[in-house]
Amino acid sequence: MNNSKLITILKTFTKKELKELELFITTPLFNKNTDVIKLLSILKKSYPLFDIGIVTHEKISLKLYGNVDVKRVRYAMTELTRLIEKFMAFNVFSDEDHNYLVKAYQSRGLNKYFKQEALKRNNELNIHSSIRDEDYYKSQHDLNEISYQYTLEHDNRNIDTELQGLVDNLDVFYLSKKLKYSCEIINRMNILKVEYDINLLNNLLDYIDYNPVKEIPSVMVYYQVLKTLQQPEAEENYYQLKQLISQHLNRFKKDEQYDLYGYLQNYCIKQINSGNDHYLIRLFETYNEMLVKQVAIKNDSIAQFDFKNIVTVALRVEEYNWTEKFINDYQKYLPVNHKSNAVNYNLARLYFYQKQYKNGLRQLLDVEFTDIYYSLDSRVLLLKTYYELDDLESAASLINAFKIFLKRDNKISEYQNLTYSGFLKIAHQLIRFKMGQTNNIQKIEKELDATKQIADLTWLKQKVAALQ
Repeated sequence: MNNSKLITILKTFTKKELKELELFITTPLFNKNTDVIKLLSILKKSYPLFDIGIVTHEKISLKLYGNVDVKRVRYAMTELTRLIEKFMAFNVFSDEDHNYLVKAYQSRGLNKYFKQEALKRNNELNIHSSIRDEDYYKSQHDLNEISYQYTLEHDNRNIDTELQGLVDNLDVFYLSKKLKYSCEIINRMNILKVEYDINLLNNLLDYIDYNPVKEIPSVMVYYQVLKTLQQPEAEENYYQLKQLISQHLNRFKKDEQYDLYGYLQNYCIKQINSGNDHYLIRLFETYNEMLVKQVAIKNDSIAQFDFKNIVTVALRVEEYNWTEKFINDYQKYLPVNHKSNAVNYNLARLYFYQKQYKNGLRQLLDVEFTDIYYSLDSRVLLLKTYYELDDLESAASLINAFKIFLKRDNKISEYQNLTYSGFLKIAHQLIRFKMGQTNNIQKIEKELDATKQIADLTWLKQKVAALQ
């Protein structure tokens, strides 16, 4: 039962959503089945874990009916699942920016209220919100279409006040969507080496170049994103995009703001990987701007990998005081189940960069290897710390244990295995060199250059250079 669709969905609910769901299913308009109401009341007591020893068909049946009737329980579960799906759809419907009430008044011939609601919706779109993304233009188009239909039904065919807006807003909506998804397609083609056909794109770009629509934020920004993807060698495209995002950020919803900054991040990372290290500071500036403008915080939470990436870049540009403040100030936004590991691991990395190796070791002791990411990277950091402390025996012993771990843990992907195995191979040769077991540093350097997939390449190159 714990793996059922019902429990799987309920595990994603917040406490607030659970209370709202209870109100929903106790409303006679939506549900009159008392078994379903009782079932949710019983399941609520096991939220959020729904322990497998407590939530069973038999135990639920005893609480519901006083006897074991698994078939009846399954029926109640099916009914509750159906109602939950209706509740989720209802919530999405309620949150969406649609013109349903305007359309309802229009269809019933309630002209006075139709005009009032249409005016209200128009004010909501144009006065009370700064958002000008593709959804805005879709809502405007829908409102124009409803109003235009109203004029036709009332024999006002000579009045076409809505017709021009209808087609203009449709054009902007389409162009915004087309550019947005074209950017994502080209981005994927660059990363995954797959092929897509983006029909009409070149024709649309020619049209945008010579029309005022180019000045609309939702078109302008993605048009510039496209240029950074298609012409990455022209660095002015990046700086222009950076300026446009800062200038028009409030025209986009929070999730889209995050995605737009993602394009800036990706451009910087590609430049860094191509040897343009001055983009490290640009990447740091991007992350800092995301924090200042609260873009990195989504639903009062920061993703642990965003947290780690921000620390990584800040350390690489030697902003140690900034990093410490960031960890202290933003750890409250980390998901509870990741907070301890994220804080301890990233503090250990900070100590490592500050050459406080013993403090780093103590911090690493508090990292739990419950996640494959922390299992791998904490071991790498521990190995590097042993190396820096000249504790070569501990380093050699850790390498052997690490190799066994890579072979035995089936959660490690083939790519991860190759990447970390490459690191261990070079690290082992460096340790042997320092222990006097080999004296050919040039051979190690050549092998490092020949290894295509390897973790922590920068640190390894630094250590090879130091031994030369």
